[in-house]
Amino acid sequence: VDRRYAHYCEQMQQLVHSFDSVLGIGSAMPYTCLAQKAMSRHFRCLRDAIADQLKITSELLGDKDSGGIAGITKGETPRLRLLEQSLRQQRAFHQMGMMEQEPWRPQRGLPERSVSILRAWLFEHFLHPYVHPPPPFCFHTYYALERGRSRRPVADPFL
Repeated sequence: VDRRYAHYCEQMQQLVHSFDSVLGIGSAMPYTCLAQKAMSRHFRCLRDAIADQLKITSELLGDKDSGGIAGITKGETPRLRLLEQSLRQQRAFHQMGMMEQEPWRPQRGLPERSVSILRAWLFEHFLHPYVHPPPPFCFHTYYALERGRSRRPVADPFL
């Protein structure tokens, strides 16, 4: 976070210099002053939130000092660092394909068998609606067949 904040400050200084070169010295001050204050407040809140979260996590893991530096000087590795290393190893093994996918993870979408059953049912009921016996007898259909026409042009039986 501190590196990003320093990078942001450098970019802001470049912006101020470009404004000053075009519009004169001090012309960017009213615009950039409020932006710098707001962004420094955002970066500070973000840094404090991350530090608090690390402190809480290390306390939950049972580290004696939340700084983590004391454990390193004793020749011990803090539990938080061990946890991070194991997570990185698992991620690396998973990316290499060494680990099988966990069976507890939910499957995305429907299983193939369910999809094929659903597809067959939809095909039967919506694409072939008259697979069963034809619709009931209709005078217009009979009249059209008698005259050698399809049912569409025969709207009036007296034609």
